[in-house]
Amino acid sequence: MNSCAVLVLDEAGRITGANTSARRLWQSAGQELVGERYASLFAFEVVSTDPDFLENAWLALASDLDRDFVLASHPRPGVPSELQVRLERQSGGPGGYIATLQPARPAPASSTEISSDQPAWAILTEKAAAGFFDLNLKIGRVEFSPAWKRLLGYAPSELPDVIETWRQLIHPEDSAAAPDKVARKLASTGIAASRPFSVEFRMWHRSGHWIWIHCIGVQTLAADGELERVVGFHLDISERKEIEDTLIANDARLQALTQDGPLAAFEIDFAGGPCWYSPAFARLLGHGGESLPATSEALLDALPEDAGEDLESWLQTRAPGESVFTEPVRLRACDGSTIPALLGIHRILTRRRELLRVMGFVVVLPPALSDLSGVVSPQLTAVAMDILSEAIVVADARGVILLANAAAARLLRLAPAAIRGHAVPDVLRLLNRQTQRPSENPVARALAADTTLPLCSDDCLAPIDGEPFPVVWSARAARNADGLPVGVVIVLRNPEEMTLTPEELVRANRFETLGLLAGGIAHDFNNLLTTILGAVSLGRDNRDYSALGDAEQACLAAKALTKQLLAFAKGSSSGTRTVCAPKDILNDSAKIASAASSAEITITVAETTATVLVERGQMLQVFQNLMVNALQAMPPEPHQPQVQISARNALIEAHQVQGLEAGEYVEFEVRDNGNGIPPEYVEKIFDPFFTTKKHGTGLGLATVLSIVRKHGGQITLDTQIGVGAVFTIYLPQANEAANPEARRAASLRFGTGRILFMDDDPRICSLTATMLESLDYHCDLAKDGAAAIALYKRYLNIGRPYDAVIMDLTVIGGMGGEQCYHELKQLDPDVRAIIASGYDNEDMARGYLEQGFCGYLTKPYRVADLGKLLKTVLG
Repeated sequence: MNSCAVLVLDEAGRITGANTSARRLWQSAGQELVGERYASLFAFEVVSTDPDFLENAWLALASDLDRDFVLASHPRPGVPSELQVRLERQSGGPGGYIATLQPARPAPASSTEISSDQPAWAILTEKAAAGFFDLNLKIGRVEFSPAWKRLLGYAPSELPDVIETWRQLIHPEDSAAAPDKVARKLASTGIAASRPFSVEFRMWHRSGHWIWIHCIGVQTLAADGELERVVGFHLDISERKEIEDTLIANDARLQALTQDGPLAAFEIDFAGGPCWYSPAFARLLGHGGESLPATSEALLDALPEDAGEDLESWLQTRAPGESVFTEPVRLRACDGSTIPALLGIHRILTRRRELLRVMGFVVVLPPALSDLSGVVSPQLTAVAMDILSEAIVVADARGVILLANAAAARLLRLAPAAIRGHAVPDVLRLLNRQTQRPSENPVARALAADTTLPLCSDDCLAPIDGEPFPVVWSARAARNADGLPVGVVIVLRNPEEMTLTPEELVRANRFETLGLLAGGIAHDFNNLLTTILGAVSLGRDNRDYSALGDAEQACLAAKALTKQLLAFAKGSSSGTRTVCAPKDILNDSAKIASAASSAEITITVAETTATVLVERGQMLQVFQNLMVNALQAMPPEPHQPQVQISARNALIEAHQVQGLEAGEYVEFEVRDNGNGIPPEYVEKIFDPFFTTKKHGTGLGLATVLSIVRKHGGQITLDTQIGVGAVFTIYLPQANEAANPEARRAASLRFGTGRILFMDDDPRICSLTATMLESLDYHCDLAKDGAAAIALYKRYLNIGRPYDAVIMDLTVIGGMGGEQCYHELKQLDPDVRAIIASGYDNEDMARGYLEQGFCGYLTKPYRVADLGKLLKTVLG
């Protein structure tokens, strides 16, 4: 039996129900389609990464109702490429839509191929999902197409083409609605005519049940009004009728509860649509039989005074992070009295977490539960504590345990009753991981601190029954109004049960690695500053300028190192991937990772090695992590540490590397001659929070694995005690040339014109003014944005605006360059502004250029850099 796919949608275009044909069409099980956006099922010619794209697409779809049209489906295995779609609005109730879908080009019902020269009518009547019929009542000839018979479960040869077949198959109660009976005899007009029809009725199916038919076609009438001929199509709409019946039943139940029943329900539409309140809601507030206005103010007036004047903000602040919540409230009736009630809310949010719509109910609380003074019952407290994943231990100021939740009982391997009443050190026995000696009492540490203790990962928990295992814990003292301690709350967790998302792993590890590298980076910067300072002192004291070239190169090296540090700290959160050469990635990673290290680091990359498509910042983090781990694994002197890094092309066969598909990859190898990794640690080495370092967090290799897998690659480990470890990374080849980095040749450019330069550092102002004068520009200086605006106004008023304005991005205690630019833009739309910044970041530069700035000047800069930029801006 051929059936259409039917979806039930809410007002926002989300799927709330799907029939069997819909689940079969999208090959989904159970309720997988429920909650998806209707617009996400289709592919559009124009797409966008804007979070509101699907909402706008839904608004476009919902504006075209009650019409059949064809849409391209979103690519999914087994789903037809094009779908015939019809969207209709539901009647009654809270509203919504019904979408009917079927393949726009249905596949042949049998294995018989359709010949290219076969008549279109033959294809339609034999292969289509709709059944064709022709009832010629005048001459007594009847024709049913093969598809019409298959619709009812019969083979073409099983049903005779006679009018009795038609009448026997129609449900007796629906025979009057059949097109051969509708308008059987009309008033005579003296002119033969035809009229279209569209009716629904039931017909008998061979499998022994009635199916609903949607019949559309044309009736031909004789001059005397007699019906002569009926021609049309049949469509099986059984599942649609089932859904309609279900909706009607649901609507009837809702009406029974909200019209004369006790359920006070409502719906608030913050997108500008009408609001709805049930009659029971109006009666609850004392409005009797009056209906409430279809606005949100009716609900706001009934809520407690702490809701304020902004209903949307109040609803957003309740139970953050949850879409559904319940809360006891005191509603305000129209006569001023208060009503203790339970308020239930279901929120529907946009992708930007903005409130789109809320549905809710109100139930009056019985007298036994109407005390809403804020006292929380012990039962509610117990439930709240037990649903937490962290172990919670609450002790009084003497250190005696008052309360322990279920997680604490599981962690301590004791019943909650066996924990309460005991001193904290008796049951919460903490041992130092390194010395295995008892740690300081957490209650004493919390009472001595003014704030929450920092997260401690140096201890093990020794349960009464079992071996010690690592824990992380924190504690905080609770104090009364006089500042005296009344108790301590201790929170514990097993690190093996703690999880982070891949993004959190990357972010946390990035800053940990920066901390590890800080000393080495400072060492390299001091070396560069020594070269610069030495050259300056030679020139000033001895008039020997031979070392100025070395000083210039040291400045450029420091600028490049700063850029790498900023890129590493920022990461690649935009998700933008670029084609990179493996050798460039390894060289840049080694510059920071090897800072102040005496290890011998060699990088070998074959000339024929392919490029890779990666997020450059994250891939630098991968290899810097591996290099830092290798350097830290080296035994003490006189051992000579060596790290060998290589990259080459690799052809991987199926099942050759676990978790990696067959294909062409670039194989990176990081090899050290350290102590190696003990066998018992190999299985845990990539787990989050697993570490053998005294001050480590255990995020380094977990981050590496997360990033590599995100890029479609894999990492393997080969280690031997006393020999070292080899980490091998496989990344898919890009088969594209690496993105070239722009390298601007420094050359002096001279020009004429008047430049306004703004910076809060007097030394930079003086130096830049000298540079500009050496390039034959006239220059005025301003210490902040306000001074720059005053100067610009002065010369603009006499018809001599500045040719260009160079502004520092950040001014401490004053107006910065960005705000100043927008003020100048109001004065002079043709202002040519250049932003100067110490942040050497391409994304940031692109953002300011898109705002309207004519150039981006990165500090530090040379005379040639300044001249070339001004020549480009001024033309």
